[in-house]
Amino acid sequence: CPVSIKGRSIVGRKKMMQRSISLKAYRCPQTGRDIHYSFAHLRGDRQQSSSPLSSNNDEAQTNNILKNDESNNTTIIGPSAACWIFFYPAGPNRRLLEAVTSRYTPEFQCDRDVFFICLNRPGKGGTSSSSSITATDASNISPEQEYIRTACNDIITIIDYYQVPKVSLLYMCAGSTFAYSFAKLHSERTTGYILGMSSWILRHDGNRSNDEGSNVDSTIDYSTPSNMNSKIHSWAMRGYFGSKSMVSSLAGGVVGSVPGLFNSLPQHWVVDGFKKELSDNERKEFDAQYPEDGGVAFVKMMTWSHGDGDGDGSIFVNVDNSNVDESNGNRIPNRNDGNAKDIAVCLSTQQDLGMEYKPSVPKQKRVLLWHGENDRMVSAAGAEYLESMLSNATLSYVSEGTHQGTMFFFPRDLMLELNQISNLK
Repeated sequence: CPVSIKGRSIVGRKKMMQRSISLKAYRCPQTGRDIHYSFAHLRGDRQQSSSPLSSNNDEAQTNNILKNDESNNTTIIGPSAACWIFFYPAGPNRRLLEAVTSRYTPEFQCDRDVFFICLNRPGKGGTSSSSSITATDASNISPEQEYIRTACNDIITIIDYYQVPKVSLLYMCAGSTFAYSFAKLHSERTTGYILGMSSWILRHDGNRSNDEGSNVDSTIDYSTPSNMNSKIHSWAMRGYFGSKSMVSSLAGGVVGSVPGLFNSLPQHWVVDGFKKELSDNERKEFDAQYPEDGGVAFVKMMTWSHGDGDGDGSIFVNVDNSNVDESNGNRIPNRNDGNAKDIAVCLSTQQDLGMEYKPSVPKQKRVLLWHGENDRMVSAAGAEYLESMLSNATLSYVSEGTHQGTMFFFPRDLMLELNQISNLK
C-alpha cells in the first residue's frame, strides 16, 4: 500500500515484469549522427475504479498504463498526444527516465496518451559527439555552444521522426541549461510549459552580453547572487584549478567512473552513503520505498541507470538492427566526451553561452520550479534568481528537501502538474 510523507507519495515497489522505458536509437541519414534515447508511452483514458494511490495500484495496473515497445516499429505520436522531453542532470543518462516514469505512473491520470523522451546528449551513451568546433572558427561559436546546439538539434530530429509538433520540457539540475536553450533556439516547437527540479543556474557577473542587443533591459541587475554556488565551483570558474577544458576533462572522467564504483563497492556502502546525504524525512521515504532488502534494489537501479555504455540495449528505429555495424557509413563517432562537455557547460557563464535568461528565453505560459530548502549542493538562491528572471515562473520549496532527495523523491505537486499540463489540448 502507498505511504504518504509530507506531501510526497511513496509507492511500495514490486518487481515489475518489464521496464517502464524502451531504449532506442536513430541514425540520421543526412548528418550521419547516431542518437540514442529512451522512450516511455503512458496510455490515457484508462478505466479506473479508484485512485491511482489506492491498493489497486499493483503491478498489473502499472503495466496496463505503460505501453513498453521494445520493437523497432515506428510509433507516430502526432499532435493528439502530450509529449515531454526530459533533460537529465550531469552524470546520469537517458536511463534516468526509468526513475521518472516509475515515480509518475502511480499518479498518472490523463485523458490522452502521454509520451516521455530523453536523449543522451552528444558524446554520451552511444550518441555521436558534437563537432570539434573552436572559438576561433569563423562562426565564433564556442565548443560549449556547439555542444548545446547539437543537443537541441538532436531533439528536433527525434520529434520530427515521431511527428510531434510541440513538446513540454522537464529537467533536473544541470539539465536546466539545455531545457532553456531549447526553449530559446526552438520556441516554435515548445508548448510553453517548463517544469524544473533543483535548478542549476549559470553565473552572470552583471556585464551584459552583446549577443542580446536591444533586448536587454538596462534597468535590471542581471548578476547572480554571490552565494549561489560553492567555493569550489567559484574557484574553478576563476581558473584556480587550471583551464576549463582541463578541469572539465578531469571531472568528466570522474563522473564516467561512477558505474564502475557501483559495481565494485559493497552495496551497503552505496546505500549508507546515499542515505547520509538525505534529510530525516527523506530517509523514511527511502526505507518505505525499499523496505525489504536494505536498499539492494536501489543499488541495482542506480547501477543500471548509470551504466548505459555505448548505447547498450538500443534498438534502432530506422536501421536494420541485424546490420547496424555494417550500415554505419559516414557515422559520426561517439568520443565519450559528453560528461566533460556537461561539466564545461556548468563552468560557463550566461555570457559565455549567449543565453541570459531574462532576454533569451521567450515568455512561457508557465515555468514551475521546485527546490529543496536544505539543498547544500545547488543553492536555492539560484532558483530564486531564475524565478525573478523568467516571466510566469513560480518557485516552490520542498520542505527539508536535499539536492538528491528532491530529485529522487520528487514532489507530488510536480506529478499533479504533469497530469494537468498533459491534459491540456
